Amino acid sequence: MALTHQKTQGAWVYAVHRFLHRVVEAYCETTPSLRSPFQLLKLIEMHRPLLSLSLFPSPLHYGLVLAKVTDHLLQFFGSADETECKPLLLVDGGNEGEAEDWNGTNLCIVYRDRVRVLLWCEEEGEIRNYKERLPSLCREAVGFCPHELECCFLWTGGRRIEWMSAG
Repeated sequence: MALTHQKTQGAWVYAVHRFLHRVVEAYCETTPSLRSPFQLLKLIEMHRPLLSLSLFPSPLHYGLVLAKVTDHLLQFFGSADETECKPLLLVDGGNEGEAEDWNGTNLCIVYRDRVRVLLWCEEEGEIRNYKERLPSLCREAVGFCPHELECCFLWTGGRRIEWMSAG
């Protein structure tokens, strides 16, 4: 029974990661003037089939995860400020650098003034890892590194600003 639960747990986490990546990528590629909470909701609905109910331990768990992630995506991306800024780069934390050291459920969006990292929860080790690795990744990818690291926590809806050294 425990093995089945572990497989199920891994499957839903992976599905949520794929879902988030597709939604955020589509939103970032949307023309800034068309970005809105409604557009974000349309993208969430469009990509919702990636979250198969069978991957979750229960329908209640599925609903809870979908509701929380939707609410928090709207908090992080639904503001009027988002229509003004175009991300320079979308980086999947699990596919860049040393993949085994990065948590594959995280996304990094590089803007001119900051790097936004979408994390599942507030974990000091992960935040420290991003603060150490993102400056060189940003310099390689876009030629500079913003000093501000905006950590957005998808499970709680929390947000935290950290400063990164450009050196």
